[in-house]
Amino acid sequence: MKKKRTLAFPYRQRSVLHIDIASESFEVIPLSESDAKAYLGGRLLALELWKRFAVFTELGAKYYESGNPIVFAPGAASDLSMPCPTSYTMVTKSPITGRIAVGSAASSLAGAIAGSGYSALVITGRARRLLGFSIHDGGVSFTAAEELHNMTTVEVARRVGSKHVVSIGPAGEHLVAHASLVADNQNIRCGGIAMVFGLKNIKYFSLDMSSTGRESYDPHRFGLLVQSALQAMSRSRISRTVAKEGTLALLAKANHHGWAAIDNYSMRIDGRLWGLCPRSSEEEVRKEDVSCPVCEEKSAMDLQSAMALGSNLELFDSRSVQQLVARCLENGLDPISAGAVLSWARKSRMDGLLGFLPDMQRSSAMLYLRLLDAMAYQRGTGEQLGKTMEELVATYGGADHAFEVDNLPLPPFDYRALPVQALLASLGDERMVYGELLWGNRYRRGNERTLASWALYVQQLSSALESVGLCPLVLLPSFAHPLLHFPRWKNKHKNFTMLASFASLGEGYEISAQQMMEFGKKAEALQQQINDKLLEKRKGRLPDQLLVNGKSNYQRAQVVPLARLLDAYQHLSRYKK
Repeated sequence: MKKKRTLAFPYRQRSVLHIDIASESFEVIPLSESDAKAYLGGRLLALELWKRFAVFTELGAKYYESGNPIVFAPGAASDLSMPCPTSYTMVTKSPITGRIAVGSAASSLAGAIAGSGYSALVITGRARRLLGFSIHDGGVSFTAAEELHNMTTVEVARRVGSKHVVSIGPAGEHLVAHASLVADNQNIRCGGIAMVFGLKNIKYFSLDMSSTGRESYDPHRFGLLVQSALQAMSRSRISRTVAKEGTLALLAKANHHGWAAIDNYSMRIDGRLWGLCPRSSEEEVRKEDVSCPVCEEKSAMDLQSAMALGSNLELFDSRSVQQLVARCLENGLDPISAGAVLSWARKSRMDGLLGFLPDMQRSSAMLYLRLLDAMAYQRGTGEQLGKTMEELVATYGGADHAFEVDNLPLPPFDYRALPVQALLASLGDERMVYGELLWGNRYRRGNERTLASWALYVQQLSSALESVGLCPLVLLPSFAHPLLHFPRWKNKHKNFTMLASFASLGEGYEISAQQMMEFGKKAEALQQQINDKLLEKRKGRLPDQLLVNGKSNYQRAQVVPLARLLDAYQHLSRYKK
């Protein structure tokens, strides 16, 4: 038997690009070998850099977020020559929640940043004017962007003409609470990061790098690892379908388990959901059709935006929903937050509130398009709807129709069917639990510790995944088995072993599965430490409607047993520390 060669290569020098927009200058800071090995990349490195560069006395809207850094950190293996895009992590302090906002996305932008030799981009200060900057082989150049004022993200990308463009739309410039960042034509929800861009007077930044990726330290072993991931994807029907259609394919499972938010959470199943599902079925996708684990959506409409702007508004025409999703992308609006506000406004208007709005009893794509434009440009009725959900409820009422946590609208899942995801959502964590979405997860009294351990596992695995720079859907096959989708024993460590292999081949030294698990734990602990410094500790919460009202059109009455789940989660968290 051939013995596996142990990796032991010299440290690959990496750097952090620090961009000070106040003085319109930049600095390339070498990343020491000890820091590179301690923080790897992605989420953990981004959190550590935010902590180092933050000026805690100059945080908040009062200081226009001048002391609030924005960090973009690709995973450690993001610049490897993979058959699919890799991921990067964004970190800043949210002006909406007052806590750290962390977002992750998969696109070729991650490989471009890492391929240029940068482990992270750190943006600090506040510009005196609306500006943009371009990162290129020679450094960073700054440009006045007043002429791009109120331009959509699509127009900005066309005018800039770079391969990679990260920008805000009119919503971000007007500091709309539901604004989002658009990077490489992807709408990214990250808890108010677009508002931070607006407060800092950043309209866009672009990246023009010539790097096309690098070879791993052991190409043969890397090739076998990629091939193994492809084979695992091809063996599962649902994985093959998701690889072809994106996460929208998961909507076919919604009626089986009752987890879709329909008509402002008043229903959990509806045959009309079929109108939003992809037209190809699982049986139509053959094994040989899978080219790589999907990391980028096949269209702008993914699972969450389809439900937020579709089923939750009782709009089941796929073309109409795609129009709304595209308009959100152009205006720099988050589809989840915008959909939640429109759903709240629709129900409140039917109750006799919000007299300044037209009749919204019948869902109309044309009406929603006009409201989205008004919201983004802060004109007419949009000036009111652009506020946070808490402000809207305090001013106009309609608390029964508002579903938010920490001032951020909830993703459009009915959490009564998803206890693990409900536990994470109550803590402000919006990561998806694919095992629950695929196979359901009925709560039974006494299994709170099991569910809490699943939540902890998802957090640690996701953080480790982002540190390496892979897309979450790469691990979908490990949750695709109807009986073995729960992370137990061998299956639990198998995912960390795969991540450790990718990290080892990217870094040039052996990293174990236990070390990858520790990276995930360190990232979660560091985020909690920063949040505790920003705000006092709080216990998780969800809207009361999900905790006490079990009635719906689903066959079983269910509520979220949040108090029990939180107690089990906190006990396990203390035990594992």
